[in-house]
Amino acid sequence: MIGRVAVVGAGVMGSEIAQATASAGVEVVLLDSDPAALERGIAHVARIGERRVARGRMTPSEAEAILGRITPAASDGDLVSCDLAIEAVPETMELKREVFRRLDAALPPGALLASNTSGLSITALGRETGRPDRVLGLHFFNPASVMRLVEVVRGEDSGEEAIAAGEAFARSLGKAPVRVRECPGFLVNRVLVRALAAAYRQAAESGADRAAADRAVVDGGPAPMGPFALGDLIGLDTLEQVRAHLEEAYGDRFDDGGTTAREVAAGRLGAKSGAGFHESGAPEAPADAPGRAVAERFYAGALDEARRCLEEGIAAAGDIDLAMRHGCGWSPGPLEWAEGHGPARPVRGD
Repeated sequence: MIGRVAVVGAGVMGSEIAQATASAGVEVVLLDSDPAALERGIAHVARIGERRVARGRMTPSEAEAILGRITPAASDGDLVSCDLAIEAVPETMELKREVFRRLDAALPPGALLASNTSGLSITALGRETGRPDRVLGLHFFNPASVMRLVEVVRGEDSGEEAIAAGEAFARSLGKAPVRVRECPGFLVNRVLVRALAAAYRQAAESGADRAAADRAVVDGGPAPMGPFALGDLIGLDTLEQVRAHLEEAYGDRFDDGGTTAREVAAGRLGAKSGAGFHESGAPEAPADAPGRAVAERFYAGALDEARRCLEEGIAAAGDIDLAMRHGCGWSPGPLEWAEGHGPARPVRGD
């Protein structure tokens, strides 16, 4: 039974996880060594409540109760009564290693230690501790206060008890947990970024209009947003970092022809900089033949990577589809869609 949770790192992701946890009635200790970051994190939680009250989705007293269940802390000593710690610091392996060493020393021996990493090694983090069997990944999707998917990631040393407890915790928050075996990028990032890389490469080679390609992807399959509009929403600097990591891990099938790197080098980072693949928001354009070719590559890439994940035992078929539905808004997921609509055998080198 998890009655008190530590969230380490009061940035946007950490404060979102704290909000989602406190919303389920769980006491939260939000830890950050930077007082200004703690103040911003608590303010972020307060703004979520204010927006929901304004929309009639929450009463003022409910919003106050959620905020009241989150205790800001700057000292590891405040974690001594926590049953679970979720690390949500920046995606730097050495920083995360240090945090896990500290958590291992601060939390009771039976407590679970989890990382919100989107793709770094759970095994390596667990081996920084004296309890690797109690270490797992709990990868929430942004914004965690809204998104239902949580990838529950098993490292090489993660015990079944820890994984089951992680699933139960995610369900207690109203989330949809999906079991994933550790690999670079885990599950959703592998499938989605593979699809994006394939689409960008095809568009670069053919000169396809980006807005037409976005329309063709939405018209032609289960994705709710085209690859160029989605890249702008994610942030092209973030996307390029993830894509480059996956290309290093898996090879040329994650090569996007230099598309995102060129935009980043030009300072075009997507919505957060005001321009990216599109100038200001995604323009409307009808699908055309080059755009449909991009869509075909997009879905073939996603389906091939989903099948690779299945063959490698990264996740079960139903969980792959569920993850893409809840993590990316696909309806249906790639494997179930392919049964009736998609290409039977996409090209492996796509």
